[in-house]
Amino acid sequence: MVIVKNIRNIIFFYTIAIIIFTASALAIKNVGLADYPKPFIENGVLNSIIIVGENAHAGDTIGALDMAISLSFLVESRVIMLDTEIDNIKEQNIIVVGGPCVNMAAAELLGWPLKCDNDFEPGKAKIKLFDNGNNIALLVAGYSVYDTTMACRVLVNYADYNLAGNEIEVAGTILNNFIIETVE
Repeated sequence: MVIVKNIRNIIFFYTIAIIIFTASALAIKNVGLADYPKPFIENGVLNSIIIVGENAHAGDTIGALDMAISLSFLVESRVIMLDTEIDNIKEQNIIVVGGPCVNMAAAELLGWPLKCDNDFEPGKAKIKLFDNGNNIALLVAGYSVYDTTMACRVLVNYADYNLAGNEIEVAGTILNNFIIETVE
């Protein structure tokens, strides 16, 4: 009798855990780029960090700074950190600036591609949301530093663009108007 009761309790708690996990995962999946800057802002405070690669071009850092300034929310800690300063990218919400060639956090998000510029084209950048465990990761990366800067400028001026979906492609140059397409 005691064993049956213990088994029922285990099954009950296991079922509750699955329901909570499923609800959390579904909530994360329902976040899209149209919600930006949420979920990176909570109660008027930036609740994430922006990660740039230790070996990244200065333009990536400038893009990250521009994004941090554009959010203009209260900051409770360091906002921008190097990829080498992060032990676990799944511990919090993150915005990763720069592609996998210059940012290890980007490489991890993209599954450690064998060729670091795989899936990137000259003159184009991507802004992509990732389910990052219990958190959300946003990748802002292009083929070159100029392409990454172009994508950062889109997020700096996010209110001027109709961001949608979980991934968009930005094309053009940093000096011209951008073409933005939702990636399905």
